[in-house]
Amino acid sequence: MFYLTIKRVLDFLLSLMGLILLSPLFIILIIIIKIDSKGPILFKQKRIGRNKKTFNILKFRTMRIDTPRDTPTHLLQDADQWITKFGKFLRKSSLDELPQIINILKGDMSIVGPRPALWNQYDLIEERDKYNVHKLYPGLTGYAQIHGRDEVSIEEKARLDGYYAQHVNFFLDVKVFFQTFGSVLNSRGVVEGKKPIKLVANIQDRPNLELMYITNNPMVAEVAESSGVDMIFIDLETLGKAKRQGHIDSVKSNHSLLDIKNVKKVLKKSKLLVRVNPMHKDSKHEIDTAINNGADLIMLPMFKTKKEVRKFIKLVDGRAKVFLLLETKEAMRDIEKITSLKGIDRIHVGLNDLHLSLKKIFMFELLIDGTVEKITKTLNERGIPFGIGGIARVGLGLVPSEYIIAEHYRIGSRFAILSRSFCDAHKAEDFNNLRPIFKEGILNIRNVEQQIRNYTEDDFIKNHSILIKKINDVVEMKGVKK
Repeated sequence: MFYLTIKRVLDFLLSLMGLILLSPLFIILIIIIKIDSKGPILFKQKRIGRNKKTFNILKFRTMRIDTPRDTPTHLLQDADQWITKFGKFLRKSSLDELPQIINILKGDMSIVGPRPALWNQYDLIEERDKYNVHKLYPGLTGYAQIHGRDEVSIEEKARLDGYYAQHVNFFLDVKVFFQTFGSVLNSRGVVEGKKPIKLVANIQDRPNLELMYITNNPMVAEVAESSGVDMIFIDLETLGKAKRQGHIDSVKSNHSLLDIKNVKKVLKKSKLLVRVNPMHKDSKHEIDTAINNGADLIMLPMFKTKKEVRKFIKLVDGRAKVFLLLETKEAMRDIEKITSLKGIDRIHVGLNDLHLSLKKIFMFELLIDGTVEKITKTLNERGIPFGIGGIARVGLGLVPSEYIIAEHYRIGSRFAILSRSFCDAHKAEDFNNLRPIFKEGILNIRNVEQQIRNYTEDDFIKNHSILIKKINDVVEMKGVKK
């Protein structure tokens, strides 16, 4: 196409002119960055360019040079502390993106085009392949950016990029360029003046989140129950788990069918949830034994097809509640077909394995990239109670749990797993010390929930915006480590 040749010439001339005109601003920003904190001026990150060749995108550095690179992620508390004072301004104003003018001059990028995917955003790259998007240079801004950047799913984003690839012309580029100025520059990630979220549940009348805790120790189960935990979670899953999660610091349980009886004996009001293995040749025996030993709910992990779920429902046969753990991209994509089955009592969206299945960097990315939004929209329409991921202690974690809890309420989630960072009972030397940890931790969660019940829609919009920023900060930090 002749315009694509002219477009490259225009990109070069306009970016050169922009670099010259903005050079005083560049100099000022460089000086302030150097004064504000030690370290390089620029931050480099590997992205996917034209014809899927990788290149290093340039940004002004916004994080401290001493940001831990070898510390396990779960030990970093509050990613905000690693952003420099001036870095916060650069991100809010989007001035950290200015060095991409150099990428345009070098021929890595265009002024307008699909935004370059991270090198490991395999789902977005795969979707874009369907529309031949990668024939174009990636852009500083793009058609998808002016049509709801953080509001749309991966599939919709790829479709919008595909539309641009099919209809690229001078007038479309001019339209995208000026709409970007009018909608994006004032607030990073918020486009076209749209509200990025909507409430799907009446929060005033809804009950507290049902909290789950994983343990096979009867003493720990008793402490958790007396502190307000609603479901004790015994985890029998071993098949394929080590292979999937061997490279990350996740809980690897060693529970047995006998543990079900022992834990059930101490429970007075909490329900007993048992996660069995994915469907295999001995599933019937495992499910029958779990139910006979006292399981109130049976959870199926790692399912991919409607056929697997139908067989699981048949094996449970109404003797316990059917609890599905949605954690594969195949199940996510067939969610409408799967949830058409009768007999599904609950579904939990497992962010850990699902983010690995989708080849994401950080599990909470799924809260802001449209993945969870798409799944829960279907579940709300079907009237199936659901939960998402896990929560840590209030105020702790890379993304403090109060922001995550608010998201539970916004989308209508009903339950969550208390993560190991909430309380790691395996490390307790005296079980009596666990009681105050559980009681205080759960009380703090309930207090946060009470505050959230008074949220306005604007409060949820503000919370979601903070969530986007904090999660993107973690993704960037993990990108630095790579």
